[in-house]
Amino acid sequence: MIKRIRCFICSITFRVMIGALLFSGCSEKQESSPSEVDATASKEFSTTEQAEVWSAAVKEQLSELAYTLLELTEPLSKEDSSKTITTIDFQSKEEKERNAGPSILVRDLSYSFSKTPMGLGDFFKEMRSTLHFEGESKESHLKFKVYRVQSDAGTLKTRQLLTASGFREGKNIRSQAVVEVVWTRPTDNELPELLSFSMPHLMQSEFREKDTEGFEDVAPIVLGGNDSWNQQLKLGMNHWVRQIDEVIKPDFLGYHGVALGDVDGDGLEDLHLCQPGGLPNLLFRQEEDGTMTDISAVAGIDWLDNSTAALLIDLDNDGDKDLAVATRAAFLILENDGEGRFTLRAKFKEIESGYSPTASDYDLDGDLDLLILRYNANSREVGDFPTPHPFHNARNGGANVLLKNQGQFRFSDDTQESGLGKGNFRFSFAAAWEDYDNDGDADLYIANDFGPNQLLRNDGGKFIDTSVESLSQDWGFGMSASWGDFNRDGNMDLYVSSMFSGAGNLVIPQDDFNPSMPKQTRQRYLKMVRGNSLMRNNGSGRFTDITSPMDEGYAGWAWGTGLGDFNNDGWEDIYVANGYISQPKKDDL
Repeated sequence: MIKRIRCFICSITFRVMIGALLFSGCSEKQESSPSEVDATASKEFSTTEQAEVWSAAVKEQLSELAYTLLELTEPLSKEDSSKTITTIDFQSKEEKERNAGPSILVRDLSYSFSKTPMGLGDFFKEMRSTLHFEGESKESHLKFKVYRVQSDAGTLKTRQLLTASGFREGKNIRSQAVVEVVWTRPTDNELPELLSFSMPHLMQSEFREKDTEGFEDVAPIVLGGNDSWNQQLKLGMNHWVRQIDEVIKPDFLGYHGVALGDVDGDGLEDLHLCQPGGLPNLLFRQEEDGTMTDISAVAGIDWLDNSTAALLIDLDNDGDKDLAVATRAAFLILENDGEGRFTLRAKFKEIESGYSPTASDYDLDGDLDLLILRYNANSREVGDFPTPHPFHNARNGGANVLLKNQGQFRFSDDTQESGLGKGNFRFSFAAAWEDYDNDGDADLYIANDFGPNQLLRNDGGKFIDTSVESLSQDWGFGMSASWGDFNRDGNMDLYVSSMFSGAGNLVIPQDDFNPSMPKQTRQRYLKMVRGNSLMRNNGSGRFTDITSPMDEGYAGWAWGTGLGDFNNDGWEDIYVANGYISQPKKDDL
């Protein structure tokens, strides 16, 4: 380890240049050697291509910095300690407690900038102390994710997300910050020189009890007594997509939802699982000991159709949970006999390939109505994916359908009459009902992929699109939306999940990325890759985007969200479900 550290320190050429620290390259890593960088540096690149080259070089340097910060346990030599770096003034930090729960303490640390160079030894010492790297703990980690590279007056300015985990008095301390770094632009035979390192805001979470996972996977215990678990569920889609003929339309991407509800009136929540084509849909009854028993066949729902989402709700006001299911072929509504056995009562063949059905009594007549989103205009073929047009403002998606409940399992299409037919061409992924204006009826927010989301205000059963005037439109790759009063002011706030793309943040700001693109369009593209959004309801019909890139904004490729008080402290927390870990890189976040 000492050899590696010394090799790293010796491989860095330190220059006192405006109090700068030069990172040069005889790294032991082979991913981006100096010769490779030199070869590319002599070519003519567009700014977009240059950004990729610069990003690779910066990542290499940051990787070495992270390694040294983690592994450096011996004092630097007198010569090395005398080198300087223009950085933040660690001595001027202010600490503010953000949240103190029974199991976790969250602090904000704010730093002031310093123009005075800091010694290299002090820099490493203060960084290790700030991030709580004690000794040689193998459980500590430090990662940088670069997501912005910009050239300005002969320098590079990069922005990266820092995540770290260390220990203080045996307690796990997790840190997150947006770090801004200034480099020299690389030239032939030179890697970028680190000129300044700034970390003005750091958020740290201290786990007060022994660090354990917040949630434990109990599926094998709860479901393991059923053949459907052992022979179907635990095998996963990677297995079944190779076993099921494409004619049956299995969907390897998933999109198969779950529904919770007491189907037999015993006071315990039961579980319905949608499944891909060729595999039986499943219904599990919860037992008193917490385990579940497969009652799919008895319940009459073990069909082999490709189903995407389901609701267990009382559609006929008789006190039990009926079943509504979106499938590839049609939208189905089934009546519960009160004991968990279901009979098909309505079948809407014209509503094929529905997604994310939701229920609300939007017309205040005392029964639940149904909204079915239809992402794709035509998804009859297996594995098809439409081409959104235009990409940032797509208008060729599927038409959503609002079914008005007329009683006795009779439903009418109220899409046009209610006003939801206007602009009904988006790639809608999810919908969330809430009375955001406190007038007594349910309003609607729809998260759309490839374009703007929609806030539809309910005025007496008629919907008016207020997305623009309410400042809640939130252009992006909308995946889901959740309502909650996070600040407890009596107004329902909005959290929208979208996609954070490091590549998008890197490429889109470059001058030659579609240079004819209007400024407003470029801003929308940047918003689309920014990540999630937290919007505060001001109580006046308008929202304010208060998203922090460290907190609510960055959550990976976020699909689903939910707000709830997970730690019973009286404040609503945010849970985000992510997908698409694109590559097995250890330094990726």
